[in-house]
Amino acid sequence: MTGADHIKILAIGFAAFAAILFFTFLLLALVSVGVFVALGITFANESGDVNQAGVGILGVIFTVIFYGGLGLVCVIPPALASWKMFKRKPAARLWGIIAAIVLLPIIPLGTALGVYGLWFFLSAQGRTYGGM
Repeated sequence: MTGADHIKILAIGFAAFAAILFFTFLLLALVSVGVFVALGITFANESGDVNQAGVGILGVIFTVIFYGGLGLVCVIPPALASWKMFKRKPAARLWGIIAAIVLLPIIPLGTALGVYGLWFFLSAQGRTYGGM
């Protein structure tokens, strides 16, 4: 296989993982926000104190911060790597290595794609392909 074939496979894989992770984090964030809002309403109703709704508001704030930060760390590198590979940008190799490292802990498919990406980008063929 040529370097262009490897880049095409990696770009499609990184784009698929970025989309799957984005929608997974979005769904988890929406469910978590719903749970915390329901908890805040329940606490306020049971105690009769409106200030108890702050527990739900605090939970929503932490949920947004947590899933937003996790999304930035896990979704942005594969999405940028994929885009730069499709557009043949010079920094595609760097972002590909970062995306491969980010995907390594996602067992089993992320690990496979991460190892494949690292294998290609750190090989002699991948190093020459770095300039694109």
